[in-house]
Amino acid sequence: MRLRKKYSRGAIAMAMLHGFLMGIGGVLLFGFIVMSEDGKSGGAETPEAGETVPADAEPAKEGVKKEEGDEATGNRKTMFFAIQHGMFSSYDAATGFLSSQAQLDKAAIVRVADKFYLWSSIHLTDSEARASVVKDTFIKPFTIDAAACPSETSGKLPVLLTAQEASKFNFDDKTKDEALPEGWKKNVGAVKGITDDPAIMRLHLVSHYSESAECLKIEF
Repeated sequence: MRLRKKYSRGAIAMAMLHGFLMGIGGVLLFGFIVMSEDGKSGGAETPEAGETVPADAEPAKEGVKKEEGDEATGNRKTMFFAIQHGMFSSYDAATGFLSSQAQLDKAAIVRVADKFYLWSSIHLTDSEARASVVKDTFIKPFTIDAAACPSETSGKLPVLLTAQEASKFNFDDKTKDEALPEGWKKNVGAVKGITDDPAIMRLHLVSHYSESAECLKIEF
């Protein structure tokens, strides 16, 4: 048998009023929470789409002074083309062969790592070098890298060695020795006593500075 509970009209009215007040209270509470959250985040910037912001990112500092040596190396690494007559595993072997070749009286030995290369000239372009190729010789491309050298002295070698005329290797007295590779003026003067050919002058200067300037690198 189904039982039905009877409620008075007053009880029903009170229940409806109670439900209405509970609903209003819930809406007001929700609005207060939303306004509170908006107030906290109002001053923060939102990253643009696709932008990654590291958790430990620091603002960029303006006007930071570059450290010494940060300058671009630019053409401090330059390619050259040598005319090669042989490669030897020891200096004595290289000089022994050189002394037996009368036509190589202006050639020089250039050491790279543990090998000794016998070259007769160094050119600026492949086409220029081809004009000097003779029997039993070939073109040996290489680069001189002075990036590890002091920029105001031996770091200038790759640029100085690109002089296309003998006179361009010279510097007058107004140029201080401190602004050139060590002994540059003296060495150029000594080489000019042998030849005025810039390709041969370049060779002897490379041979000298590849030994004296430890920061200088020759790479194949």
